[in-house]
Amino acid sequence: MKKILFTGGGGAATEFLWRNLKGRYKLYFADADIRAIDDRIPLENKIEIPFANANDFVDKLSEIVRELSIDILVPAVDEELVIIGKNRDLFTSHVLLPEVDFVSGMLDKLESMKLIANKDLACPITKSAKYSSSIGYPQIVKPRSGRGSRGVSILNSVEEVVAYMVLNRVNHEDIISQELALGIEYTVLIAADMNAKLKAIVPVRIEQKKGITIRAETEMQDSVIEYCKDFQNKFNVTGVYNLQCILTKDGKVLPFEINPRISTTFCLGVAAGFDPFVRLYNKDDNESIFYPESTFRLKRNWHNNIEK
Repeated sequence: MKKILFTGGGGAATEFLWRNLKGRYKLYFADADIRAIDDRIPLENKIEIPFANANDFVDKLSEIVRELSIDILVPAVDEELVIIGKNRDLFTSHVLLPEVDFVSGMLDKLESMKLIANKDLACPITKSAKYSSSIGYPQIVKPRSGRGSRGVSILNSVEEVVAYMVLNRVNHEDIISQELALGIEYTVLIAADMNAKLKAIVPVRIEQKKGITIRAETEMQDSVIEYCKDFQNKFNVTGVYNLQCILTKDGKVLPFEINPRISTTFCLGVAAGFDPFVRLYNKDDNESIFYPESTFRLKRNWHNNIEK
């Protein structure tokens, strides 16, 4: 039985991954605060690790991987991705993470849109907030780096942009202004094997978000799928990543963020039958690209643990 270690164990998808995969794999979930990991997961499967900015982060994590004989390490926290990617050779396991140049480029929300545009792929106009007035209003303003929709606002004037910077104590170089794309939002799991051969596309239509996705369902949307195929073909990425986009009324697909890691909707791909730990590491896998064969719906609710 393969051993898999997920970081970001306190995340929203952990409980499902444990429930769905524990019969097939020996699972471990790591977090800097193991109290954040769901109580339905046994203590022996919880691993405490340092924060990504700690000097001993890589040493500690690589030691855990070695001592537990982990087969596949799955980083799931943005702050960890680049440092793990740069030190990939120090880990005795496979690391389910795209190439470090792709990771660092996509974590920078300004740089990512430049990279996408340079590949002749459609994307919303995105600039440093210093040039916000050239985009027009309303527009999206958000941190140049960050996750979970933190700091994302729709602003209607240059005065509101200035107020945003004052309230959030940021400078122009810390935030971006982005063309407001209107339409249906999708978040897409894209997976490719170690030869960058595309193995899965799982489009998910968003119904409700609050930092993370709360309500969503898989949907075979042809325009989104074709865009993702083109994206993968031009970037030639390995591993699993997540593409967030808007499908406009006129059928244009506009990605507004790329997460170079598994996302909280990764669980929908697993529920639909995609197993990256088989499809991405099996050299003899000649199956066609995986798509969900039916609709799978995600409904997240609170789970309360009260102790006396």
